Amino acid sequence: MRVENISFKSDGINIVGKLYVPVNEPKPKPTICVCHGIPSPVKTEEDRGYPALAEKFVEEGFVTLIFNFRGTGFSEGKFNYFGWTQDLYSALDFLCSRREVDGEKLAVVGFSGGAVVSIYVAAKDKRVKAVALGACPAYTKETMKEFVKVIVESGRMGSLRGKTETYATKKVYEDVLKLMPTKWIGKISPRPVLIVHGEKDELVNVDDAFRLYSKAKEPKKIVIIPDAQHKLRLNKKAVETFIDWLKEKLNS
Repeated sequence: MRVENISFKSDGINIVGKLYVPVNEPKPKPTICVCHGIPSPVKTEEDRGYPALAEKFVEEGFVTLIFNFRGTGFSEGKFNYFGWTQDLYSALDFLCSRREVDGEKLAVVGFSGGAVVSIYVAAKDKRVKAVALGACPAYTKETMKEFVKVIVESGRMGSLRGKTETYATKKVYEDVLKLMPTKWIGKISPRPVLIVHGEKDELVNVDDAFRLYSKAKEPKKIVIIPDAQHKLRLNKKAVETFIDWLKEKLNS
């Protein structure tokens, strides 16, 4: 595979990522845009991050983009949840400008908070042909309390930049109301949606997956991974589920 360090602009902010391309592939290929969630301030030795997931996707023949949303990682800017939607629109613009990308076979794979952003953008942007969601919150009162805690803690630990405590108490509820996934997921149809969730997710209750599934329209699929927790990219069965579904939807 070939790995290219890339960057693109979003609202004038420099967004940084990596593009993974299968080698010896002269024709445009089915493509996956991966959206991370709120970055964890704690990394374990076995967690290689999203590059490990991108490598698995590219081994299956997909061009794959991973990038840092504004206010995270090597990207510029301050954390703004609704601003992440513009970052994803800009990521799609970037991908559609690349000769390696088949723009008619473009999927978004989002995790946790990034899955919420994926739903919103896919509902509005028909360039997205399929959406796969991992550990996506439906934003009940219980989920919102946990989400606010995560934002504040991630800000304190440095994995989110900006005045996260002020944002978490004043603006995050306004942004979540705009992004409310149960409102937007039904608007993705007739394009397919996959919902994957860990049975023992410690951050987002598995009930949220069923709430989202009930609001989604066909074609839709839900897969609950036994014993799996929140970080589904570290779960072999979950990754296999994503790959098999993406092959079916993008290679048909």
